[in-house]
Amino acid sequence: MSSVKVTFSRTVGRARNLSSTALAIGAFLAATALLFALGLERAEGSSLTLAAVWAAAVSPVLPVLAAVLSMDVWSDERLSGRIDSILSVSVLERDIVIGKFLGVWSMCMLATLVSLAACMIVLSRIEPSVFVKTGMFSFVPGILALAIQSFLWCSFSVVMSALFRHAAAAACMSVAFLCGLPRGLWAALLAWSPEGRTIYGEMPFDAHALDMALGFFPVGIVLSYVIVAFALLFVCIKCVESMRLVGRGAVKSRMSTGFVVFLSLVLAWLLVALAARLNIVAGLPVGLSSKFSQRTRGILAESSGEVFATCFLPRNDPRFRPVGHMLRLLRTESTAQGGANIVIRYVDPRWDLGDAQRLVRSGVSEDSVVFERNRRRIVVPLSDSIGERIFASAILKLSTHQSRNTIYWTKGHGEVSFGDYSAFGMSDISRELSRDGFHNLSLDLSIDSQIPSDCALIIVAGAKEDFSRVETERLDSYLRRGGRLLALVGEDGYGVLTSVMSAWGLRLSNEKPIGAKTFSGSDIVAPISSTHAVTTPLAGTQIVFEHPIALEPSAMSTASSADGVEFTELVRAGGRCLAAAVERGNDSGSDLALRPTRMVVIGDSLFAMNGQLLSRGNANMNFFMNCVAYLAGTGALTSGGEDGDRFVTGMDRDARIRYAQLVVGVIPFAAFVLLLAYSQIRRRRS
Repeated sequence: MSSVKVTFSRTVGRARNLSSTALAIGAFLAATALLFALGLERAEGSSLTLAAVWAAAVSPVLPVLAAVLSMDVWSDERLSGRIDSILSVSVLERDIVIGKFLGVWSMCMLATLVSLAACMIVLSRIEPSVFVKTGMFSFVPGILALAIQSFLWCSFSVVMSALFRHAAAAACMSVAFLCGLPRGLWAALLAWSPEGRTIYGEMPFDAHALDMALGFFPVGIVLSYVIVAFALLFVCIKCVESMRLVGRGAVKSRMSTGFVVFLSLVLAWLLVALAARLNIVAGLPVGLSSKFSQRTRGILAESSGEVFATCFLPRNDPRFRPVGHMLRLLRTESTAQGGANIVIRYVDPRWDLGDAQRLVRSGVSEDSVVFERNRRRIVVPLSDSIGERIFASAILKLSTHQSRNTIYWTKGHGEVSFGDYSAFGMSDISRELSRDGFHNLSLDLSIDSQIPSDCALIIVAGAKEDFSRVETERLDSYLRRGGRLLALVGEDGYGVLTSVMSAWGLRLSNEKPIGAKTFSGSDIVAPISSTHAVTTPLAGTQIVFEHPIALEPSAMSTASSADGVEFTELVRAGGRCLAAAVERGNDSGSDLALRPTRMVVIGDSLFAMNGQLLSRGNANMNFFMNCVAYLAGTGALTSGGEDGDRFVTGMDRDARIRYAQLVVGVIPFAAFVLLLAYSQIRRRRS
């Protein structure tokens, strides 16, 4: 057996007998599980994957585990005096250092795999639907990312152990240099800069782990990790070699060793600087999901001709890789659906000066994606987010022309504003409507006697005051001419046009939902199961209401005359209808002048506000957009379901509590007890 294998087995065997190892692994499992549980909640509705959320939870804790597991691989040898007997054996210092390093690295990776198994097994038991879009191989990039990072952390921690006689001092220095110093400097940089995170982005170590977990491996970054790790191992070898010279007065030899160490660090710095110049990115196809929603597939299938997509972004921008990946997936899916031929172009403002200048002169700003077709242009800024819905909406606007393309929002009754960017505004919804080709304008029914002819529908968003008789008559007249209305009922129920709603087939109910599923304890989770045109594409998803008001059909909905109104429940929870659609004149024909009257009433005005859309992953945005598509008459083209690139767990409050109890408390404690008992048994036997 080689000396490396012997040292490796002794390092692992000795670590298993230490109670500090049991404590470190138990704490590591608890910390990573806690961060993962919190990450699941924060990632709801984002474009992250399950594997990326897990890797992002493990990455910040991994340096601490490496520091604790490495703290006594050399320190204990020096403190106990065993270092002299070790160095007296005719074994190369290189083999001893590599053996100890591999032992620590293997234990770090084993603990990482145990963390993955514990988190995913429990999650699969509590919420199996999370793994519908996640396969076993999707975790490979995340494991590789953590292996690359732990390679560096373990090598640094082994060096610290060789420099200090006390294990605690070595661990403290490792944690300080690997965690405290870089994160402290980064926090100070963000606090000092007025723009903060907008310019500098995320912490580099966290960003590297997340990028690689998503399947993007920057060659320069990976080489930098490996170069620094090998340089540190070389430093450790030289430190161990210098221990042979202690007490022998070999000043020149020790000085030459220090000079060699200095040169090796300088060389490593130069190699890292050279590697940083590489813009090559190795992509693994298992990192990102390539499943598109029904909405996107419908848009691509209806598109035709050639669509030019220009990515106007520097190649070293972190968004360049996911944007390019999404564009390539759209091109592949469009070809599969028999739609438009998407031609992808890349313009780097630093290198492609001619093309960049032409784009800027035409009014296109940097950090955007430009879609062009038949002299029409849609510019998608990347300042907000990168996702399937945004790009699909741009293609939709290029492919369709709507005669009624304006949505009028009533005002003057305390309604929610579509231009309000606060948590209680609806700017996110209005931005999505604009991306789908609609214009958003305000409408004051007390002043405007005529509804404009370009009106696709009217939205009453949580009015707090009643409409006047004149306003009610104008709105009722608009509906009788085949108008469309979307009403969001406020919490108190005022201003919801009670008389108009009753005349058109529905009314408010005093009954409250009972026994409905909840996330936070105060909200209500309503699963979608109806077969209406609005909800069919959303089957299996769920909407979250804050303070919903129940709805029920009025006498008009049961009329058997030609003027009868068809009442359809859209969302039901706790035994009550929380959203409904009514329609009259469905058999009038396709003539726009005789188009049927449609109205959708949702018993909650909070469900589509910015704060609600941002706080958790749900189908609220999609449900609202489908209601608009149904009312505006754009058909199935815009009535898609959940975006294929959106992360949704579907866990309610009770499920999250059970999950946290198991993965943060029970499993880490059980692992600690088992490892501690094993170490005690081994000690007694020895």
